[in-house]
Amino acid sequence: MVLAACSNDFKLNEQSAALTVTPLVSDAGTLALGSEALLPLVLYAQDGDVSVISVDVLNVEGEWFTLQDSALPTVTNGETATLTVSYVPQEEGLHWARVTVNTNEATTPGHEVDVRGEGALPAARFYPSLLDFGPVRPGTLGTLGVTILNEGRVPLDLGAVAFDNDRYSLDTSLPVSVVVGGSATVGVTYAADDASEQTGEARFDIGASLDPLVLRANACSTASGDLYDSDGDGYSFCAGDCDDWDRGVNPGAIETCDSVDQDCDGSVDEGTSCVDDDGDGFSEDDGDCNDGDTSVSPAAAEVDGNGVDDDCDGMTDDGSVDNDRDGYSTAAGDCDDGNRDVFPGAPEPADGLDNDCDGLVDEGTSVYDDDGDGYSEDRGDCDDSDPAVSPGRAEAPDFVDNDCDGTVDEGTVYFDDDGDGYTETGGDCNDANPSVNPGQPEVSGNHVDDNCDGVTS
Repeated sequence: MVLAACSNDFKLNEQSAALTVTPLVSDAGTLALGSEALLPLVLYAQDGDVSVISVDVLNVEGEWFTLQDSALPTVTNGETATLTVSYVPQEEGLHWARVTVNTNEATTPGHEVDVRGEGALPAARFYPSLLDFGPVRPGTLGTLGVTILNEGRVPLDLGAVAFDNDRYSLDTSLPVSVVVGGSATVGVTYAADDASEQTGEARFDIGASLDPLVLRANACSTASGDLYDSDGDGYSFCAGDCDDWDRGVNPGAIETCDSVDQDCDGSVDEGTSCVDDDGDGFSEDDGDCNDGDTSVSPAAAEVDGNGVDDDCDGMTDDGSVDNDRDGYSTAAGDCDDGNRDVFPGAPEPADGLDNDCDGLVDEGTSVYDDDGDGYSEDRGDCDDSDPAVSPGRAEAPDFVDNDCDGTVDEGTVYFDDDGDGYTETGGDCNDANPSVNPGQPEVSGNHVDDNCDGVTS
């Protein structure tokens, strides 16, 4: 119980007194538990010298008020002295005490005043409540900031942070103080030893209960949207991009002679002119005219009549007639020996001819439907090697542009459809409304779960 400060509270005896004590009610305000407020009581002697014999502090709500002074004063006539009461709340709630100053006065030897205060715990929240570092290159550091919002009635002090995964650490010096209604941003660092998924929690010590900050990196099981396609090449870290920091490296890239695994298949430079793919001792750069056949190389003997240029000298079945001088005779499989652009193994352009003599016309070109899904590249198929990708396809949450509209995973749980920075896998409970996501403050009375915590106010 706290006595109200009204005009008649603890009024001194109407008879003349030599000492007055003010204020009659001293309020320490709201304090964090364990912090201290000092309440000075001013003593004024107006009719002779007055000696303070003792001071009684009667705590009514908790034993949190104590007298600070070890020596009791004698107040000289016409002058003042001060007594100081300390308030250190150890429990939440309103507290008060009655202080009685006992003197050597004959008429009014006891002067009563009230002291009061309130103890409160800090209250805070994080924004965002989850830090997703995305893919972090092994051997490097990723750093993100998280804001601590003081939503309580007392200042808060961040004294320590504990991580349950030692790959995460704080990137800000402690302590950090935050005033009531204010905020502070601290940095969290993730050290990537490898590309494995790493989750964790950070518990912030503010002297009160506070939900942990959720942490994750390389987290394909909960991956969301563009965050996991760092280089923007259309392939996410979670969909097999073995170097998500290089646009030229992804599962759809073409392998080149540069000692880099461009297509992320675990082999380097395979299928290029500088690698001996068939293991016969000769690469294409060394003159192998068929690097997929160990029996064909510059060191092989020509076998007449088999339709193959075995020794890579530019002539197939040496001695046979090659009318168009393209290196192949009819006996060697040339299906049009009057056109030097037509022969087995010739490049297939979009010209309406079976240039490579394989029985198919224009296969592998932009006019041919290579994957049989009804669309060629000229008709808008953005991946003519995958029958699950073509215009009009339904978009699936697979980090692939299934409908060839230039956007990946739109309308699925991996895409931030409302552009508020959160996907459904990232906790957005209404991905069609940018005002609803885990980072929004809850608006009272609108019957909407604004911050996606499962509670509607």
